[in-house]
Formats: sequence, C-alpha cells, structure tokens
Amino acid sequence: MGALSAVLGVACLATLAAALGVASATDLSCRIIPNGCVLAVACSGAGRVLAGVLAGGRATPLIVKALLGCLSVLAVMLLAAALSAREGGGSGVGGGDVKLLSAIGVWTGPLAGLATVGLSCLLGVLFWGMGWILRRVRFRDEVPDEGTCHRLGRALSEGIPLAPAVMVATTAMVLSGLSAPP
Repeated sequence: MGALSAVLGVACLATLAAALGVASATDLSCRIIPNGCVLAVACSGAGRVLAGVLAGGRATPLIVKALLGCLSVLAVMLLAAALSAREGGGSGVGGGDVKLLSAIGVWTGPLAGLATVGLSCLLGVLFWGMGWILRRVRFRDEVPDEGTCHRLGRALSEGIPLAPAVMVATTAMVLSGLSAPP
C-alpha cells in the first residue's frame, strides 16, 4: 500500500496547491473565497489522513489530530471575526477567511494550524503594507481615477485579502515539515 499512499499524498498536495491558488486569485480580484476551494482544502486534508492510514498509521490519532486542527483554528478565527466586527463596526475578518483557515487546520493539526493563522495574519499585514507603499509611490503626484487604479490596489485599499497570505503560510508550514504528514 506504500505506492497508493504516496500517489494519494501527491494528489492531496496538488489539490491543496490548486485550491489555494484559486482562492488567492479570487480573493484578490473579487474579495471572495469560493466555498469549492474551502471544500477542496478540507477534502484533500482528509485524503492526507487516509494516505497516512494506508501508509500504516493508526486511524484514530490521525483523525483526532485533523479534527482538533480544524476546530482549534475555527474557534480562534470565530473569536477574531467577532472581535473585529465589534471593534471595527464592519465584518473585519471575513467568513471565507474563517472557513479557509479552518480547512487548513485539517492539514496541519492544532499547533501548526494556529501557527499558520498567526503567520497568515503577519504576512497579510505585510502584503497590505507593501501594497499601500507601492500605491503611494505610483500615484504620488496624481489622484487615480477608477480606470487608472489597478485591481490589486483597489482590493488592498478595501482591506486585507488574506487568502494569498494563507497560501504562503500554508506552503511554508507543509514544506518545512512543521505540519508533518500523518
């Protein structure tokens, strides 16, 4: 079953990468994270658990780790969404961000999942800051009209699209081994 486990693991990684890529693109352009991307991330995480079982791992600890990852990230993200709505008066943390990061928790487990949340937020703020600086340099002497302003600039001026940061943070966690495969 080693070959089947390896093939399934690669398929799960490919699905994760594709789903995060689509989520990032749509978050930047439309400020939406499609539910299909969230479902693909969660299902590929479940497939990763199955690959671990096929490779000889015990099912119960692997399933518990995935569920705890999802639920711990969900709890933190729901708290962040509630606090940002209360303090900011707006939505703050979007529902798509909550769902996407919770699905990432299936991949990472609880500790690496929470680390992914923190790294995603840090990267999101850094990306937003870089966009803000680039817009100021680009439009230093002019006020951009709607036709001149780049779509990314508009997206960043409306808040922080978090999916690109989630993609980078998740990739870092998975490739670094901090989110060790089951």
